[in-house]
Amino acid sequence: MTVPPALLSHESTEHYTPQYILAAVIACMGAIDLDPCSNSREIPNVPAARHYTVQENGLVQPWEDRIFLNPPFGHDVERWFSKLYLERSAGRTTEAIVLWKSATETAAWKTLTAISCRVCFPSARIRFIGPQGNDSGPTFSPALFYVGSRVKRFEEAFAEIGMVWVVPLTISLLSPHVA
Repeated sequence: MTVPPALLSHESTEHYTPQYILAAVIACMGAIDLDPCSNSREIPNVPAARHYTVQENGLVQPWEDRIFLNPPFGHDVERWFSKLYLERSAGRTTEAIVLWKSATETAAWKTLTAISCRVCFPSARIRFIGPQGNDSGPTFSPALFYVGSRVKRFEEAFAEIGMVWVVPLTISLLSPHVA
């Protein structure tokens, strides 16, 4: 089924993460080892040690260590979260922060909350940067999901961005809930 363009949130599925979010990610995890959805190898938006671009297809590559995931916001976004689930289950991904939207009715949300132990709901909508360097403007409420064991660091790093909620133990499958 083809969805009319007017029903999509944006003209592009690319939304580059603002620097204040990346600063909080680094404050939490110490560094970013991999950006599996990078806009570019030459001039990447995310300061990660490794980047997979669309040509390298991050869905078929290994995801090791600390991951920051701002996936393409398209209809098949759940594939990225399933990949994170598999990589975390295999022990390759040690920690991850995912920037996505608050879409609680979706399979993608259910997959993310199955592996997350915390979620931050920013107190304001995130102003993304578009592919041409323009402000792409938000049309949705964002959320930042934490997968890992250093929950206090996540809570501290994201406290100024918004409210941090605990993901209920009955939902979270792989992330230990450490106080």
